[in-house]
Amino acid sequence: MAVTKIWTIKDSLQRVLDYAANPDKTEYDALAKTLHYAENDAKTKLNESAQLVTGIHCRADHAWEDMRAVQERFGKTDGVVALHAYQSFREGEVTPEQCHEIGVALARKVWGKRFQVLVATHMNTDNLHNHFVINSVSYVDGKKYEQRRSQYAEFRETSDKLCREYGLSVLEQPKAKEPARYARMREAIDQACEDASTAEDFHRALYRQGYIFGSDPNRRYATIRARDGGRAVRLYRLGEEYDLPAIDDRLRGNYLLYGPRLYELKHPPQQYTPKRYRPKDTYAGKSILQIFFEVFFGESQMHRLYLYYCYQLGILPKKQHLCINRPELERIWKDTEKILAEHAFVHDHKFPSLQAIADYRKGLSRQIDALAAQRAEIVKQMRRKEAPSELADQRMILTCQIAKLRKEHKIAEGAIKRIQRTRESNRIDQENRNQNTNYRNRCRNRSRQR
Repeated sequence: MAVTKIWTIKDSLQRVLDYAANPDKTEYDALAKTLHYAENDAKTKLNESAQLVTGIHCRADHAWEDMRAVQERFGKTDGVVALHAYQSFREGEVTPEQCHEIGVALARKVWGKRFQVLVATHMNTDNLHNHFVINSVSYVDGKKYEQRRSQYAEFRETSDKLCREYGLSVLEQPKAKEPARYARMREAIDQACEDASTAEDFHRALYRQGYIFGSDPNRRYATIRARDGGRAVRLYRLGEEYDLPAIDDRLRGNYLLYGPRLYELKHPPQQYTPKRYRPKDTYAGKSILQIFFEVFFGESQMHRLYLYYCYQLGILPKKQHLCINRPELERIWKDTEKILAEHAFVHDHKFPSLQAIADYRKGLSRQIDALAAQRAEIVKQMRRKEAPSELADQRMILTCQIAKLRKEHKIAEGAIKRIQRTRESNRIDQENRNQNTNYRNRCRNRSRQR
């Protein structure tokens, strides 16, 4: 079972400026340091050594000179100068020679066609492991190594394939968990296909559920996204049953069975039918003049006229039908844990004002900077050959303290922003209320003057 990892190495030539007064003392740059670690590893335990070293398209004993020559030839000596990778095996699963053989084969298949690689097998630990140092500049065309997410997957797949060929165990990778919103999008599409028989009705049915369907013929893929502005998802990511041709087939089947009015049948439009006025009391025993005044100038008629003018002036809003938007509700409740953490932070510290939270956050920043400076000093001491082993524990303790303070600093920053947004929202809401009150007062004054 092989475990793999790869990361980039950046140049650090500026560190040698302190040695300018003494030209005899020089320090390896980033590429030389990485090669030195892979070959000798002099900065780690004394019993660690690299007994098996192979160079691909470079000499093993002159790897730094060969790789540096390629970089200088194409004028690319800055930025990312190399990539460092390793391949570790389970204890007792391979021999040193077999471990090195697999490492060389892996390097040739993944990088050997365009890049120089140094392969070194280390035996200082119970788990035999290979170190790979890859030149960032290709000796073929001078192009730099393209950093993509798929590169590590290719590196891992090739390693697993070689392990299977040698009869070794392979660590199976768990499948990536699909976003929950994909399942809700499928449910919305299924419901829309049941309620619609045409493309326009399908769009309306999805919009009713809180989604916007995009099928522009000038675009290659059809998409679906939430009405609240979430990221659009291409239909083919939801599965073959939810691709555009499959949806068209389902709509065509509904059209043949139910015709083009399926959406109206399932969701009939609401029509407003005004109620006829019926007086509560009869006109028995009343004169014609009394009946005339009650019908045309009575309380019910004047009240209707008043409501009509209020509606025309905008005082009474139009009746709106409530529509639940699931994606929008999920967006609202998405940061519930974050809001609760900020509330608990403010409540536990009992801050009297917003300025107190800001001052506390500045204090956290100063503590983080101080601990980071101490950790940087420890890291500098660890680079020495005779560095004590206790430094690693001290660095770990400082790292845990910094992580805790940074988490609290982030919560404080979120609490400050949330309080500011709440205050701004309350201010705008109060201004709107004042404007509505003034508007109603003006309307009442006008009606009285009339």
